[in-house]
Amino acid sequence: MVQIGLFSSAFFTLLAIIFCFIFRKQTWIALLGSSLLTLGLFMPVSFGFLLVGTIITYFLGNKSQNTSKIGVGIGVLIGALVSYKLWETWMESRSLSLGDFWNEDKTWQIMGLSFFVFNAISYLMDIKRGYIKSTDSIFKLAAYLLYFPTLYAGPLHRFNYLNEQFDQAKITKKSFNNGMRLILWGLFKNFVVAQRLNQLQIELRQSDIGGWWTLLIGFIFFFYLYFSFSSFVDFFQGVSEIFNVRLKDNFHKRVYLSRNRHEFWRGWHITLNEWFRDYFFYWQMKFKFWRDKPYLLLLLTYLLIGLWHGITVKFFIWGFLNACWILMEKRWNIPERMENNNSYKFLEIGYHLLICSLLALVFIFPSIEGLFIRIGKPNFLPMDVFLFQKRNVVIIMAMCFMVDQYHRWSKDLRMDVYFESLPSWKRRLLYLPLILSIIFFGIFMKGMDNYYLKF
Repeated sequence: MVQIGLFSSAFFTLLAIIFCFIFRKQTWIALLGSSLLTLGLFMPVSFGFLLVGTIITYFLGNKSQNTSKIGVGIGVLIGALVSYKLWETWMESRSLSLGDFWNEDKTWQIMGLSFFVFNAISYLMDIKRGYIKSTDSIFKLAAYLLYFPTLYAGPLHRFNYLNEQFDQAKITKKSFNNGMRLILWGLFKNFVVAQRLNQLQIELRQSDIGGWWTLLIGFIFFFYLYFSFSSFVDFFQGVSEIFNVRLKDNFHKRVYLSRNRHEFWRGWHITLNEWFRDYFFYWQMKFKFWRDKPYLLLLLTYLLIGLWHGITVKFFIWGFLNACWILMEKRWNIPERMENNNSYKFLEIGYHLLICSLLALVFIFPSIEGLFIRIGKPNFLPMDVFLFQKRNVVIIMAMCFMVDQYHRWSKDLRMDVYFESLPSWKRRLLYLPLILSIIFFGIFMKGMDNYYLKF
């Protein structure tokens, strides 16, 4: 975690625990109060924008008998997000022109705006469709939209799901233990693995690496994204679990070993993909124009997913390439063929990682032109980087193997449930490597990164 993220998260958790002793029978009030105070203290600009958005969403929802007003409200929310994304693109292009793209100041960012807008839209659209009734309490809506863990790191949730979780929220011995287990797991993945991968890919990016060896940057960056993104979700799932609030999973454990793009997208940013499926793709399929052109609609959906990351040419191309990859696999029935044949499993994983590394380069490079220039250089692998980083490389490989081993042992169980299912002696035996790794191999200050919060 970044320093401010870790500190604000600890502040929220401690404050919520204290408030829970005051609001014993209504823990959701303690969670709302601690969320508002944490946002107000640490992110006052974001808090002001999001509080106004919450009030607007509440009054629009209460006008559910007038669906046209809800439609206008959804348009305003989308417009606000698009405007912010365009402003973000301008700020990043400005940083790029000043030669400081990788270290630009992010104090102007509105934290959690994408999560907030998407949750607000899902709330209003569910009311408009008649799936739910609007809440009579603005505080219940605020708890849903401004809950610190989901606002900070997602995943996306529907109003009814999170509201039911709040209704049953309370601190128990079991919930506290399971929450601490997930927090430990998230800290290990971030401090020990993600931050070290980040250091390595920065060294490579700043080196003279060229030609098709540039794919190595994409390969390392892909694994960095997985460990960084999933560790944030693990950490905040743990924070919520302390209060018996179970947040949804957002990444399958071994999604990095996907055999095709279909399998990958079923396990990557799960709730974001479900949101686009339920609130865009299926909604558009009501119209005859799109029912006759499902592949074109799928292409448009992935273009929007790309632009959700940022309204730039590179994210447009990234979304387009993902759509083309998905459509190509559909055309040749690749997922079905791979599912029925495990003979070439390792080759299939290699096939996905190879193309995935190329798409990761599109994702990370400041411009497509810069990427082409780097790939167009003579093939060169700077071995001095690996010699300089040899200790780091060895630690990364060992820690990645350890994570994968834990994933294999736990199978489909969430890590806290898996640890809970073990005998106490075995559980403590598995905690020990995680704790020792954080103490001896964790990176806490220099080079820390919060790439997940960029979106």
